[in-house]
This record gives sequence, C-alpha cells and structure tokens, in this order.
Amino acid sequence: MKFTLEKCKTKAAYSAKLPQRVKLDLAAISKKFNVVLDTKILLVIKEQEVEVIVHGYGELMFKECSDVKLMEKIAKKVYSIGLPQDKIFKKK
Repeated sequence: MKFTLEKCKTKAAYSAKLPQRVKLDLAAISKKFNVVLDTKILLVIKEQEVEVIVHGYGELMFKECSDVKLMEKIAKKVYSIGLPQDKIFKKK
C-alpha cells in the first residue's frame, strides 16, 4: 500500500496521505483501535501511546510523535483495516 508520510506545513504534526482520496471505513477502524473521539467524518484513535486523527477521506494526522517508523507501522495498520480491499495499493 502506498502512502506518503511528511511533516505538515505547520511542522506541528506528521500527516500520512494516500495517492488519491479514498473513503475509509471508520466503523471498521473504530472496532480495532482504542477510540478517543468518534464523529461522522473522523476518528481520534490511540495506538501505542500515539494519538492519530483519522479523517474519513484518508488522511491521518499524528499528534506529538516524531518516530517515523512507528507512524508508518500505525498508518499501514489503519489503512489495511479501513480501506476497501480493492483499494489497497501494492508496493512496487
């Protein structure tokens, strides 16, 4: 699955994005993670002490984390659960 992970323009957080906007299954994600906040358009989850804002359109925002490998691992897990199977991207 392909996604980018980079610092936000404000440099306050990291953001993971898919190559295209895809609707994530927030209900499926909420069943597999510790949910801090649940709304119709986004979730705030906590995974390995990192809070992640999961937007329904596919962007993930990592709050107060600088461990790139951990963020990549969490993003892969979120996307593998929340993406429709036909939308999971293969690494080249």
